[in-house]
Amino acid sequence: MTEFTGHPLFDTADHLPHQIDSLVGYPSLSGFLSAFGDNVSADWRQSALFLKRHTSTPGSYARFRGEVQRFLNWLWVIQTKTLVSVNEDDLDEYLAFVKRPPASWVTLDRGTGKKPEKGSGRQRSFHSADGGRVANPYWRPFVGSGIRRKKASLESCVAILSIYFKKLVSAGYLDRSPVTEMSRNSKKAETGGKAGAKGKIKTVQRAPRLTKWQWIYLHDTLVDAANKDDRYERHLFTVVTMKTLYLRVFELAPHGEKLADNEYAHEPIMGDFSQTTVENDRYWHVYIHGKGDEPRHIPVPNAYLPYLKRYRAYRGLPPIPTPDEPEPLLTRHDRKTPLYSKRSVERLVEASMELAIAKLKAEGKPDAAAEFEQFKRVTHILRHTGASIDLEDGRPLRDVSEDLGHASPAFTEQIYIDPDAARRYTTGQKRLVV
Repeated sequence: MTEFTGHPLFDTADHLPHQIDSLVGYPSLSGFLSAFGDNVSADWRQSALFLKRHTSTPGSYARFRGEVQRFLNWLWVIQTKTLVSVNEDDLDEYLAFVKRPPASWVTLDRGTGKKPEKGSGRQRSFHSADGGRVANPYWRPFVGSGIRRKKASLESCVAILSIYFKKLVSAGYLDRSPVTEMSRNSKKAETGGKAGAKGKIKTVQRAPRLTKWQWIYLHDTLVDAANKDDRYERHLFTVVTMKTLYLRVFELAPHGEKLADNEYAHEPIMGDFSQTTVENDRYWHVYIHGKGDEPRHIPVPNAYLPYLKRYRAYRGLPPIPTPDEPEPLLTRHDRKTPLYSKRSVERLVEASMELAIAKLKAEGKPDAAAEFEQFKRVTHILRHTGASIDLEDGRPLRDVSEDLGHASPAFTEQIYIDPDAARRYTTGQKRLVV
């Protein structure tokens, strides 16, 4: 491929709403879309509406815009297809393309000289001229020549496409998401390995979790500690909430901080707990602003409510939250100032694990204490533990998957369920050496 024949598609977050209203000020883009036909123009509009949802979050908008522009240019120019006809094989081919894009699709690095070459480095998509927005002729979908895409970049690509297609399905533009049928290797975005390893299957890494005994021991340790000293009420509430509601750390108390993936999080408040009516029955649920800017409502078990009431009593609040109650969900020792970082939540979980470790050592159980030591900093283990135990106890896979915020039950099953594992390890443990 000797020439790049694509085109920048979406303007900055400030200009996007006006761009969606009319392409009159974008003559070259209008001509580019028209050359492909009405279906491509419809693809562009649906994609622009998807991106509009993220204009208030600069980091998310930049990442989503970059990936969607790349994908659509590849889809229209190279595959000569539209979104409606995309299948899983196309996505496998796209990831292979992303790993090693052709030179014509990549802007040059700025080089080592004092004066960079014109058109090198990251380029803006459009600039203002002649009363409109003119496409930058130096813009390319990729930046940096001769560099194989990093594994993290490929994983981000898959994650963004998953959210993108899911929204197109929910908007009624597509019937299904092709991401759910992608090959396992492509979803893992493998970038390493030697040639000739055809047919080699990589073992699936199961989610780390506590055994039911370990969970009960941790729970009882925290209840005892909180009964003796109310400063541990925060620890008890945090651990029980993460396990029972399948929460990630940042979903519990990010408080508007800038996350590692450049997303800005929702600030959890007590008013996120509310009641809803389903088939004439009233249920408690909690609003969660999750990964990938995805909101979800998680049903709250009746057995969880006493822990919520207990924690609210510690905070000096009435037993039941009121709609939109602005009180922060987690606070510092003063019971009023909200926690502002993921690390603060992680410290509460680590301190909770330390309590269990100290108790086990005092009871003369060093091996059990050593097991807790191994995962005391793996805060995701509480989310995994809650989902795994509920699945073992018979909760439907689809329900657990929805509450976890997974794209599909198939993904949940792959990570959390291994029906033959117990038998395999039992028989494996009984094997003889001689």
